[in-house]
Amino acid sequence: RCVHRIDRSKVPVLNEEDLVEQFVHGSGPGGQAVNKLSNCVVLCHTPTGIVVRCHESRLLHENRKMARKMLLEKLDEHLNGDMSVAAQKLRMKKEKRRKLDRKNEKLRELKRQFVERQKNGMDSLSEPPS
Repeated sequence: RCVHRIDRSKVPVLNEEDLVEQFVHGSGPGGQAVNKLSNCVVLCHTPTGIVVRCHESRLLHENRKMARKMLLEKLDEHLNGDMSVAAQKLRMKKEKRRKLDRKNEKLRELKRQFVERQKNGMDSLSEPPS
């Protein structure tokens, strides 16, 4: 059986000197606590111009980590397109779903044939012999 693996060899490396990082006020629910803290991270990759905004957590260091992760994913998708990690995962998921659908359709067809044979068998038993 062939095991598909994700090719991560082309994932770009983030250089800190290519990044412009800003800390801005967050938004969303939370009222005063959110409005007065600057724990939202805006990360810009200068060579490509890709900008990511992250305000998932209340903690600045967690937001910085998540912003870099998000930027890496976007950069990978921008540079590698169909060979990006996200695209590969999506292809594998679709292929798995397609195989499962084919298997289920085959089982449904076998069940239909079985029910049809049972039905025909009962009809032939209920008919009086000639």
